[in-house]
Amino acid sequence: MYKLIDFIERHKYGIIITLMIHVAVFVYFQLATYEEAVLYEAWDFRGKNVESPDDIQITPDQIQTPQEHELFQPQEEVSSFVKNENDKRIRSFDKEIQYTSSTADAESIEDEFNKAAREEIMGNKAEQQKESGNNDDVETDKEKESENNDKGTSGSNEAVGGQTMVSYRLDNRHPLNHNDWYVRNPGYTCGNVNGVVKVLIEVAQSGDVVDAKVLDAQTQNATPCMLERAREYALKSRFNYDGSASKKQQGIITYRFVFRN
Repeated sequence: MYKLIDFIERHKYGIIITLMIHVAVFVYFQLATYEEAVLYEAWDFRGKNVESPDDIQITPDQIQTPQEHELFQPQEEVSSFVKNENDKRIRSFDKEIQYTSSTADAESIEDEFNKAAREEIMGNKAEQQKESGNNDDVETDKEKESENNDKGTSGSNEAVGGQTMVSYRLDNRHPLNHNDWYVRNPGYTCGNVNGVVKVLIEVAQSGDVVDAKVLDAQTQNATPCMLERAREYALKSRFNYDGSASKKQQGIITYRFVFRN
């Protein structure tokens, strides 16, 4: 008994400090794990059949803006034609005309690649004749070539007016063989919402689209389906061969997706 008392007397400060530490740790964990009780009011079954009031308040952010209304229900009619935005012809809104984006008749135009090859041959021939001093023959050949080209091309006098589901801007180029089928229309393929997607394209001298990037800043109300379809169809587009064009000429194709009832 005396030994225990003597032990406590010699280590009393250590025992006191140990007890204080244990008490502090206990209090800390009690406070850290404390959760305040949340009281829920019981549901009053007596009001379950009460109709909602008619004077519901509508906040400004719930009101559809004119821009949103135009996207979902466009007031202006959108036609399914392909429009060349650089076309200088008079715009017409006559629904009975079968418009094309270029002035040439697809059935009477010859293959663009063969035409370009012939022009290259004529250019080489002109260089040879210049070296031999036959400049008169060179001018005569060029005049005949120009006359043949003029005879082989014809087209409508008017271009489509208003909004179209597909439009493009590509300087001095047109769809392959002047056939708008080479700039296809995905406008009905993405469900029940309207949207506009603009795609930046790069076109090689051959007329093939080698790259296509969506212009997010100029795209409106586009769904993932619209973005995917627009890029897919842009890469399928083909334009005429132009040996004088840059190796990667840039242009823009605009796709308007329309909900068809």
